[in-house]
Amino acid sequence: MATTTRVASRPPARPPAPATVALGVLPRRQLTGIIPALLCIALATAATGLNAVRPFTDLIPLVWVVAVLLAAGAVASGVRTFQREGRMDPAIEAVLPMLGAAQPTRALVVPVKWTRGWVGLPERIKIRYASHVDDTDPRFVDQILAGLARRLGAEYRVRKHNSRRCVLVVELAPVSDPVSREQQRAIEVVKLVIDPTASVSVKSADDGSVSKIDVKHNVGPKMAIAARRSQVEKVVSSMLPGRWRAHWDLEGDKITFEVRPTMPDMVLHEVEPAAALTHAAYKAFKIPIGPDEDGQIQSWHPAVSPHCLVIGGTGSGKTSFQHTVLTHLAHAHWRVWVLDGKRIEFAGFRDWPNVELVGARVEHQVRMLHAAHELMEERYSQLENGTARLEDFDPLALIIDEYATFKARVQRWYKTVKPKGAPAQAPVLDLLSDLARLARSAKIHILLGLQRPDVEFLGGEMRDNFGARVSFGRLSPQGANMMWDSFAVGVAIPRNKRGRGVTLNAESQPVEIQAFYTPDPAKLDSTDKADWDHLAALRPDAADYERMMVRDPEAELTDDGEGEELEPDYFQWSSAEIVAWDASVPSTTKHDALRPSNVTPLDSRERVRFVPEVDDDAPDVDAAADGDGYGESLEGPAVELEVGDLLLVDATLGLWGVVEGVEPDVVDDEYLAIEYRDLDSGEDGLLTLFDNSVISYRRPEAA
Repeated sequence: MATTTRVASRPPARPPAPATVALGVLPRRQLTGIIPALLCIALATAATGLNAVRPFTDLIPLVWVVAVLLAAGAVASGVRTFQREGRMDPAIEAVLPMLGAAQPTRALVVPVKWTRGWVGLPERIKIRYASHVDDTDPRFVDQILAGLARRLGAEYRVRKHNSRRCVLVVELAPVSDPVSREQQRAIEVVKLVIDPTASVSVKSADDGSVSKIDVKHNVGPKMAIAARRSQVEKVVSSMLPGRWRAHWDLEGDKITFEVRPTMPDMVLHEVEPAAALTHAAYKAFKIPIGPDEDGQIQSWHPAVSPHCLVIGGTGSGKTSFQHTVLTHLAHAHWRVWVLDGKRIEFAGFRDWPNVELVGARVEHQVRMLHAAHELMEERYSQLENGTARLEDFDPLALIIDEYATFKARVQRWYKTVKPKGAPAQAPVLDLLSDLARLARSAKIHILLGLQRPDVEFLGGEMRDNFGARVSFGRLSPQGANMMWDSFAVGVAIPRNKRGRGVTLNAESQPVEIQAFYTPDPAKLDSTDKADWDHLAALRPDAADYERMMVRDPEAELTDDGEGEELEPDYFQWSSAEIVAWDASVPSTTKHDALRPSNVTPLDSRERVRFVPEVDDDAPDVDAAADGDGYGESLEGPAVELEVGDLLLVDATLGLWGVVEGVEPDVVDDEYLAIEYRDLDSGEDGLLTLFDNSVISYRRPEAA
């Protein structure tokens, strides 16, 4: 049986551009206007002679004047035409080979309009070409325009192109501003990185620096790849001064590059007049976090993301952000409870209108969380029984600062108040999970503050419940991965930028922000007039909720006849009364003023021992307590790099950068373009290396 071999057919190759064949020089120019001038003089001479033989007019002098003027005009017109042809001939000779001409001729390239002036420039040129020329090749028109520009010394553009009739009409392009060296550099870089045939328009700022670049390109399929677009942005930022970003119009094959705006170092928190707190107002209510680099205000929307998690070490701006949230809530007629983990961070807001309860002592903090849980259960019962609707409840904001510190103190305190038969762990520690999971449906919202990411709050269900998140200062790679699912986001926030952090925008993408600043009244003195005035503008005129306090339970006497006082146990504290604030009521709790906060009080017969805990005022570290969050330095080929690695960018200066992207280079596929953010300055950078280049890097340690 015969076998048939099928040969795969290829699509026809694109026809090449027509070969440019030298046609020689144009025919010699002829000076016109001499014969018409001589004819005018001859006619005047004949009229003069005839008038001498047979007089018929007295206007012979006028006849000579007219004849001389016409002769001069004819000569001038001929000279001007001769000079214009001389200006056009080099351009015609330059473009004739592209038009499929068989011989040199001026008939195919005809200037139909000239600019003002004795000779001027061809303002509009009509070009005809042979029908066999491939006018679909973009190089056809580009070469004609380039030839005209080269020989005439001016830029031209297409006015009309009739492919059916093989006619091309070009005209002078509008005169543009002189291109500076910086603008020319920008044009060259963009064409090199994106498309050599792209149309590039550059705008400059007042100081002469390039501020905006508009690009129209012909490589849409390449730019449709997200990694390619990101790499183009990094290359442009590396090769041009400043930090750049791009806006992509993938449908129109257009790109707009612009210099990233400089973020402010401080933005004051402002409030607008608050309307009545209706259920509709509650659903639309947003708490401003701060502006991003575009000036867009990023916000926390409690009705959508019920709870917010805020991370930040000492001096990062975390507490100021919590003050902003507190003042914004109070101004909007919300009911606010504060668990002050450090006992003094909210001291200046204890008498703030609508701040109903501030717990500074661990006993009062425990009672507050129990009260919040009881309120949630009460509201659930009312909803279940049909005696109330969600719109009937007033929203409650529960601000919990330094929860890790609170938890450690509760564990120590519980050992001193734990009654017989009570659980081994303080019941209050189980309430936060319930509140995070269920409080939303009871109009109770939590702002939880921590100094550093903790897997307890950023893993599993708890992470999902805290949909709104903000981090301040630098994160360790492990913390960044827990917060933002990336080892690179937030690890290179500039140092000493209080209030600079990362949050999620409306598209749930991490963006860098500068949080609004709210002064702390407890830290101001009489010289801080501007801050006092600002706080006065934030303070509500009247309180919707009066200040409350936890009444300390009374000590009980033993019934053994000795009358010894028994300190209240855990359950007495967790059910203590919450009453209206009374400054005259003294605290009944006994404190040892000289006892360190991490000492466990025990029986006098037992030796005092210390319980390890994280320092309340630990500095903002970059990573784990025993290191910087990265493993030992490794050496290997550049292809082994991964996002989140720490790369040695400059061995001489000891500069390291956090890798944010590794992609093939847009110019040479044998090279890698490594996008990084400088670990010290936070500035973006791009490093191009051969894929087998040996580099030094460090991997993030396991969480």
